[in-house]
Amino acid sequence: MTIIFMSLCRNKGDQMKKLMLTMLVIPLTYPANAAPVSSTGHSELRGVYKTYSRGLGDAGPASAKDTKIMFSVSGKAARDMFNATGPDVEDSCSDGTGTRMRKRDKENIVCTRSLQGVYSCNFGFDLKTGKSIGGIVC
Repeated sequence: MTIIFMSLCRNKGDQMKKLMLTMLVIPLTYPANAAPVSSTGHSELRGVYKTYSRGLGDAGPASAKDTKIMFSVSGKAARDMFNATGPDVEDSCSDGTGTRMRKRDKENIVCTRSLQGVYSCNFGFDLKTGKSIGGIVC
């Protein structure tokens, strides 16, 4: 998985994207009970990802011409992200459910806290352009 991301970053302008994507992917390859990734204070990351084409609401299989990836992070990482992205926003997807929602980057980062205290954050990338895209549909 990491090799795919690294091959997408071909010029100096993409070095930061390469670093960010590698930091996101490497922890996903470790088992849930693994020790921190390094001695620099990185923590394990719980979550899932999906590669696809087109849009999340009409997803198809990833292809050579169209590959996107979405991440759904949970646990402590999601709680930390949620706390860093405040304040809450009103959203028709969560009205009346007691779910608190926070969004950033034109809704490309969406974090929620359920009434039961379960945290989730969703985001994605277009792997052909490197641009940030949404990672969840209502």
